[in-house]
This record gives sequence, C-alpha cells and structure tokens, in this order.
Amino acid sequence: MNYFWLDKHIDQWNAAIGHDHKPQAVIVNGADGMGKAELLNQIIADLVCRQVSVGHCGKCQNCTLYKQGYHPDVHNVEPEKNVVKVNMIRKLTEFFTSTPHCSDYKIAVINQADCMNVAAANALLKVLEEPPARGILFLSTNSKHQLMPTIKSRCVSLDVVLNVGDKIKLNEWLKSELMNQPGQENAEKLSVQDALTLSDFQPISTLKLLQENQMIDFKTQLDYLYEFFNQDTSVSVAAKQIIENQGNNNWALLQRYFLQLLKSIFNQKQHEIYATHPLNKLIKKSPKVIHIIIKMTELVQQLMLNLNNQIKDQLLLESMLVEIKNQFNQRS
Repeated sequence: MNYFWLDKHIDQWNAAIGHDHKPQAVIVNGADGMGKAELLNQIIADLVCRQVSVGHCGKCQNCTLYKQGYHPDVHNVEPEKNVVKVNMIRKLTEFFTSTPHCSDYKIAVINQADCMNVAAANALLKVLEEPPARGILFLSTNSKHQLMPTIKSRCVSLDVVLNVGDKIKLNEWLKSELMNQPGQENAEKLSVQDALTLSDFQPISTLKLLQENQMIDFKTQLDYLYEFFNQDTSVSVAAKQIIENQGNNNWALLQRYFLQLLKSIFNQKQHEIYATHPLNKLIKKSPKVIHIIIKMTELVQQLMLNLNNQIKDQLLLESMLVEIKNQFNQRS
C-alpha cells in the first residue's frame, strides 16, 4: 500500500544518509494511525540491504531475513503490560556490544518508548552517552513529550506529520483505496471528511474506520443517544444499547465528536461531524448547549477511565445521561 505522506520523511532520511549525517539515535514520533511502523519498516529494510544504494532490493539474503523477522542485526524491544523494563534495555545494550553480522549497522527499535520505567530510561541514557559506532537506535512513540528530557536531548526527532499538500490528497487516496476493495463500490458516498475528523486526520485510522464500517456503528451510537434525549426510549434501554455496541475505540470517537461540535458552535468554519444528524440539531437548539456538550465530554472521559465492568459502566452511564437530559429542560 502506498502511504504517500511518508515519502517526504523517507526522502529526508535518505538525504541525511547520503551526506553521511547518519544519526545514532532517532525518536520516531507520531500517532498510531500515521504509519510510524511502516516508515520504520522501510528505513530499516533500506539500511540492512547491501545490494542497492537507495531503497532495498527485496531479494537478497539480508532483505529476506528481515522480511521473515529473523535478521541478526535487528533487535526489537516490545513492552510487557505497557512497561519497557530495565532488563529489556540491558539486552539491548548487549546486542550493541557485538559488530554487525551481515549488515553495515546494528539496528534496535524500542516500541512505545514512552512506556520505559525510570530504571529502563536511566539504563538507556548510558547507551546514548556512549553510542556504538555502527549502531542505530530508534525510539518509536506517540507521546514524545513523556520521554525524559535528557533522552530527547541526545536524539534527533523524526515527527510523522501531514503537511498541507498531504491533507489535500487524503480524500482521493481514501476513496481510491476503498474502491479497490470488494464490497466498497459505493465508497464515494461515504462521509470521508467525517471519518478524517473523527480520526484526527490519521490516514490509516481513517481507512480502518471506513473499511470496517465503524462509521455506521458510530452513527448508531448517536441514534441511541438521540432516542433517549428525545424521549423515545428509557434510560436503561439506551444505556444498555450504548454499552453493548460500544468498542473501546468508539468512546474516543464519541469524545472527538462532541469536542468538534463545540468548536463548530464558536467557529462556523469548523467541520461539524454528522451535521445533519438529529442529535446535533437537538443539542444545538438547547439553551444550555455548551454546558450539555461539556457534560457529555466529561461523561465519555469517565467511562474511558472505568471500562472494566459492564454493569458498573451501565449504571454510571444511566446516572449521567439522566443528569444531562435534565439540562435540556432548563433555561439558561
């Protein structure tokens, strides 16, 4: 798949390598739906291949080993239960002590680097203070700000972002990807802009929303909320429907929906997600519109922090829905 917005980052990397500006430690920062893994995969594939000067051949022994996940000069650190521990960094240190087996570099990747505990971060600092001459370390994260300042100061940053030109191309790219897949013949009728806004303009996340019909599921959640606030169903039925049909990711989408609705009230140029949905109209005609949206956002935040017990979640949702519904009948 062609993730065209990554091309500028690959060109930037190749230019640095071509001028012998190879950094020894790189923070690859960006949201999960921006393609950090794909960018790193291509950079590392290019680094291990010794057959071509730019890119990788995909056929040599190095390329084959890397593709199969067994390359001896590539080491991946994965967190355990969302924690990167000190013993993992010690193994990484040992990995860097030997010379490359069949590549020009020893390459290590710490995934979710922001999950390092204090001991692991301090151990990594020792590696960064005396980096191996033929080693390259990549720290992949979607929360660069959570890394220790002393670690960030010893790394260069590669932030995976969209520029203005990339955003202009996204609509057509998404429609093209969808049209090429079975069952997506009516992709041009989908609300691509709504999906982009909900996913915070993360291309891969947006594509997944559309491919897996999550936009339809999300609209159903809005329907349930509307039916309750419009007196068409009881609070217990509405809460049960929302809880049973709501995935963890959909809570975040619902939060973005309300925040975007709030922005559209203050700035008409802001894109309003599902602008014609009756829930939007019902909320916006209330004299307590801003208060209602803020309360809904707080409700979603509380549910996201307490997603562990369906019964308790439903009771929490019921109580807060009733509280919010009362706002519709109050005067400002």
